[in-house]
Amino acid sequence: MTETVRFGVLGPLRVWRGQQELDLGPPQQRLILAVLLVRPGDVVGADDLVDALWESAAPASAKNLIHRYVGTLRRVLEPDLPPRAAGRWLVRQGPGYVLRVDGASADIVAFRDLVNRARSESDAEAMSSYVEAFELWRGLCGEGLALTAPAKELFTSINNEFAVAADAMGEVALRCGRAEEALPILRTITARFPLNERIQARLMLVLAATGQQAEAVEVYRTTTARLADELGIDPGPELRAAHAGVSRAEQPAAASITRPAQLPMDLSTFGGRRTELSHLRQLLASGDPPVTIIAIDGMPGSGKTTTAVHLAHEVVDRYPDGQLYVNLRGFDPSGLAVPPTVALLSFLAALGVHGDRVPPDLATQSALYRTCLAGKRMLVVLDNARDREQVLPLLPGSPSCLVIVTSRNRMTGLVAMEGARPYTLDAVSASEAREILALRLGARGDEQHEAVDRIVEVCSGLPLALAMVAARAATYPDLPLTAIADELRTGHGNLDALSHDETRGVRAVFSWSYQALRPQAALLFRLLSWHWGPDISSHACASLLGVPVREAQTALVELNRTRLVTEHVPGRFLMHDLVRAYAMELSTELDAPEVREQAAHRMFDYYLHSTHAANRPLMPHREVPLTPLSPGVTPETVFDDETAIQWLAAEYHVVLMAIGQAIERGQADYAWRLAWAIQLYQHYMGFLRDWALTAQATLEATRAAGDLRGQVFTERSLAGAYFMLGDGKASLQHLYNTLDLINAGGWADEESAYVERNIGEVMITGTVDLQPDYETAIEHFERAYTYYTKMNHLQGVAYTLEGQAVAYMRMGDPERSIDLLNQALPLHRELNDRTGEGYAYARLADTYLQLGRLDEAEAWLDKAIDLHTKSQHRLMEIDNLVLLGDIRTAQDNSEGARQAWLQALEVAEQFGALTTVAELRTKLGPLSAVDEGEPGESP
Repeated sequence: MTETVRFGVLGPLRVWRGQQELDLGPPQQRLILAVLLVRPGDVVGADDLVDALWESAAPASAKNLIHRYVGTLRRVLEPDLPPRAAGRWLVRQGPGYVLRVDGASADIVAFRDLVNRARSESDAEAMSSYVEAFELWRGLCGEGLALTAPAKELFTSINNEFAVAADAMGEVALRCGRAEEALPILRTITARFPLNERIQARLMLVLAATGQQAEAVEVYRTTTARLADELGIDPGPELRAAHAGVSRAEQPAAASITRPAQLPMDLSTFGGRRTELSHLRQLLASGDPPVTIIAIDGMPGSGKTTTAVHLAHEVVDRYPDGQLYVNLRGFDPSGLAVPPTVALLSFLAALGVHGDRVPPDLATQSALYRTCLAGKRMLVVLDNARDREQVLPLLPGSPSCLVIVTSRNRMTGLVAMEGARPYTLDAVSASEAREILALRLGARGDEQHEAVDRIVEVCSGLPLALAMVAARAATYPDLPLTAIADELRTGHGNLDALSHDETRGVRAVFSWSYQALRPQAALLFRLLSWHWGPDISSHACASLLGVPVREAQTALVELNRTRLVTEHVPGRFLMHDLVRAYAMELSTELDAPEVREQAAHRMFDYYLHSTHAANRPLMPHREVPLTPLSPGVTPETVFDDETAIQWLAAEYHVVLMAIGQAIERGQADYAWRLAWAIQLYQHYMGFLRDWALTAQATLEATRAAGDLRGQVFTERSLAGAYFMLGDGKASLQHLYNTLDLINAGGWADEESAYVERNIGEVMITGTVDLQPDYETAIEHFERAYTYYTKMNHLQGVAYTLEGQAVAYMRMGDPERSIDLLNQALPLHRELNDRTGEGYAYARLADTYLQLGRLDEAEAWLDKAIDLHTKSQHRLMEIDNLVLLGDIRTAQDNSEGARQAWLQALEVAEQFGALTTVAELRTKLGPLSAVDEGEPGESP
């Protein structure tokens, strides 16, 4: 029986056959095996092996030596192998050699399998997979080997996989509360990557999560000193945010923080809750150490929000640095709670921290948020929270802040782990219920005691029900309270959100308020329960209802007047989750399935067509495959650059929720179209992770539905996302998948042209894991050009000309590059494609830079910057800053280059553009802090 052979390359190279470790021979023979092992299953050409062993100093007999080394290795691995037999492990294939190993025989394959598995698992399962993967890790690949420059580059790219996996593990550990388990692994990995800011930042956050803030701060100081000494750069935003999140002594400049005032208005008619408020005041006054979190829980409709807001207004003077408020929608009937990252983005914006300064992931966003509040006296209200996990990233790190949390659930985890003080709100007493009504009804209530008592009994002590009765009474001042009480007695509903006597009372109040609505307002009320967004605009309501905007606005006024909806900002409306539950049950009972289905189709059409219209000013000729408009849909149609970005920003999360809803409903055709439509905004704003996640989800949906055309668009989209994230191999794979689908579907040349052009773009740019191949890129561009010319697709022709221009410029033919760019520019101008025009200007700047014509290069770049600034294209901002640094370098302005590249690095790190980050770190490496030059140099 053949003994098992095991290969280890995660650390010093070692191989065992059975229990015996094998002697792998001289250094060059060992290096061949290591190169093959880090490329398992790949055919490694003899030329590549020669390059890895000797670089540019290979002897004439190099290939014969390679063949001899391989033969010796095969005999070491399989001593009983007959002459000329193929062998089990190391075999010749075509022009090279391949090592056939799997996860059972090679540690590097097992490591990658475990890491890939972790990416698709729940946090708890993923953490176990990561720990198992790192148990295989004994050190860096290539340790103990004599490495040439090409071999060192290969092993460095492999070793970077470990840093990426360790960072992902640290993020998972922070989410699932297993920081202690991740800490020893992170200590080991970060020691081998002392200049990797991302992994050092993750170590700091994990240290802080285990209570070791002082050591976390020391990691920051050590890393900062190394970056300055070895690279001449300052720490990037991730490292700075992590530092601020763990060190309360480090505070942001006061000028950079805005004083927010987000508390909702306190009710002038607030009543009752005297005992509860007295207890809460005493809690705040007597806390030693001071109370930093109050967790108020209670049944639906018990007045948790109004009580929390009233308390906040009472103590607001104690917190002069501002107030933050968010409705987390933890119990929304749709199930669409507000993710912590969305709440953090709104808080950071309120604090004056906007898109270009916001880190890309939840942990560093939370750290930056804590930075902004460090040392501040800030009041934070987290309303309608679902659980501790939703709240945790939103907690300040400073003991001088107060957080008031409301929830239907008792926050036992928050009490146990974060020291929150719990307080439960029950129904109000009968006397307090009368007081609430008296405050709202005035003398009218004093004159009709018996009716008030009957109303109080029906409302079961729930402030929400009492408020709705008072709103109805105020709307009809001539209606006797006795008549209202009689109506309530006969009210009925279908709501099961409450239990026991409360159910009867709230159902009666909701039913009674609903019965007073006119038919169109009643239908809108019911249909609103199915809308997935956190709120909705009046224009979207019109399409939901299938009527003109003016009619929808009339219905909204009626709903707002009866407090069935709230206009929380002008033109945008939201619904209490308990009211939404009632509306949803009514709609299920009263509206035929086809009515609800038609409303959903109108919503999908509204957001799809409106998003497409908002894209038009940004990229006028971008194809978005639209559905025919359903009857009654009135999409937004008129945008300029500014209003387009504003609309997309306001509706971005609603569109993402619409995609999720379409997938859940099995309507992949809407899901992929919406995802394709919103992709341009994600590209512009650098929301690369959202882009990748959305495309992956829609790809799975289109595969499940057998929608080939949808798969074409989602494979294309996913290719673009991976390319921007620096994963060139994955990008190419999705593009090749797209070509296979196009061939299977027999579609027109346009899809093939797009894919051929994109393969060319990946080839000319290269990524962290893929070297550029200019000649192959030109072949793909030429095929795309043929397709586009045949179709008279001018935009495609222009972009293909630009791609060829870049390839020729990088191959050392700048004159041909300029000629191609000058052919592309008039096409962009004719199409009013400012993004493409700006890109052509930037490429002309780059080409003139290569020719040494620096004044012309700078002039072209100024044109590119002007166009991309106007269109708010953030990723092109990075490209332009990189090029500006190159021009400054050619002008012998090292400090100007350094500043431009540092700005580009900051934005690229925030967006997760890994290829650009790697390029910029290489550029910045030789530039130590330059002020006036070396001694003896002329100024």
